Amino acid sequence: MSAKPALAFFHQNYPAQFGPIIGFLQEQNLAEIYFFSEFASRQPAEGIKHFFYKSDNVNLPAQPYFFSRYFEAESRSMFGVYNAFKNAQIPEPTAFIGHVGFGNLGLLHSAYPEIPTIGFFEIFYDSFAGNSSRPPFDIPWPNKIRIPLRNATHLIELEYCTKCYSPTNYQKSTFPLAYQNKLKVLFDGIDTNLYKPISADSKSDLEITWPSNAPIITFVSRGLEAMRGFDIFMEMAHKISLKNPDVHFVVVGREKTNYGSELIHLKDQSFKQYVLQKFKYDLNRFHFFEWISEPALAELFRLTTCHFYWTMPFVLSWSFFQAMASGALILASAVPPVEEVMQNEKNGLLTAPFEIDFMVEKMLEILKNPNKFKHLQTSARETIEQNYSYSVCLPKLAEFYLN
Repeated sequence: MSAKPALAFFHQNYPAQFGPIIGFLQEQNLAEIYFFSEFASRQPAEGIKHFFYKSDNVNLPAQPYFFSRYFEAESRSMFGVYNAFKNAQIPEPTAFIGHVGFGNLGLLHSAYPEIPTIGFFEIFYDSFAGNSSRPPFDIPWPNKIRIPLRNATHLIELEYCTKCYSPTNYQKSTFPLAYQNKLKVLFDGIDTNLYKPISADSKSDLEITWPSNAPIITFVSRGLEAMRGFDIFMEMAHKISLKNPDVHFVVVGREKTNYGSELIHLKDQSFKQYVLQKFKYDLNRFHFFEWISEPALAELFRLTTCHFYWTMPFVLSWSFFQAMASGALILASAVPPVEEVMQNEKNGLLTAPFEIDFMVEKMLEILKNPNKFKHLQTSARETIEQNYSYSVCLPKLAEFYLN
């Protein structure tokens, strides 16, 4: 009987995108798992051999050179990963698997050329494609002309990785045509047992701070930032609040910018602070949470009258898929990554990204007659079950890793 394969995963943070597939590989007894990360957002699961790496800080300058700072940081990560793996004293794995954007795999290609490498490719930055900033917070010079240099590590990995994959067709399309044939589209998967359209669980830890009979419009993002349309949501919500006295607004997200360049323009303010100064909001009807648990998020999506999802052409948020899986009615920005998953009036509602008056009127229509849109909620759930659920995605991803 042949030995079970061993897979070594690399990411800046444990478990990140790899959490679901690692759990599946363990449950199905398909592979031994090693995981190398610089940080860990939770305790590694039982049976996973976890190792921390530390980015090399030898001769670290006080101020890195502006144009090469990303590649310098990624190179230091590469050396940290190499040292951690070299010192781990584990059997040689069947394959290396890593998120290439953090510089995890770079030195392993030449140090261990006999071990196949599988790269997760999230997005290729392009100053003209709208995936690096958005108006009116466009990237200033010289940051704008530096954008192509952010892709240096991606280009190295596209050349040297044995196998490559991206989660969606849109994300794949951002990479150079010369490498398109090397990239396979494989999504991470959504937990449709947790995110499902059933009655709210009374045991959930969701803190309901709004009247129990009030309709709610929800907004969820890792950070309250321009690339995810926090300002668009708040302007829309303000205008809705003036016309509907009953609706409340629930916002989940940290006061932080993860993507985009608005903070260059705002200087000392956070984007949330900037947005809250734009209008005279009725803040008694706005409920802000920096973070909630996944069970609480699932309940929130089941309670929402309408979930608002806004993004520039960029990586789709997991919350978008989770809301669809929960059977939430969604009004979303009509941009290519969203349109890959959602069709207007088929499994959700789409709007031009900056047509705020249209968004307001559509939301008021939903609040007046939510039952009119029930069929869209059913179709949204079906879309996730058929194309993006764990049961569909994880076996495909496991086969890709192991064969």
